Amino acid sequence: MGLGAKGTMFLNLVPAGAKIDVVVDLNPRKQGMHVPGTGQRVVCPEELREFRPDVILISNPLYESEIREMVRKLGLVAEVIPILPVSPSAPARVA
Repeated sequence: MGLGAKGTMFLNLVPAGAKIDVVVDLNPRKQGMHVPGTGQRVVCPEELREFRPDVILISNPLYESEIREMVRKLGLVAEVIPILPVSPSAPARVA
């Protein structure tokens, strides 16, 4: 999950966001920073090797294939889940 607006909003609004250990971003200027409001550290993709996550959330589905390829090249075995934006015309789903 990158440190863009979607990822930051997700982490701050979803209660389970507190269970996310780190945020990955390709931008070196964001690496080493922390997510505003929740405090997760932002790391480079290669640091995922030491975390060995079970699940990787994607905040922007446009990058899904690129992220899946990166996960494969890093030798990670993790479920990759895109967080899809809700379309304004789609009916709201309540769980």
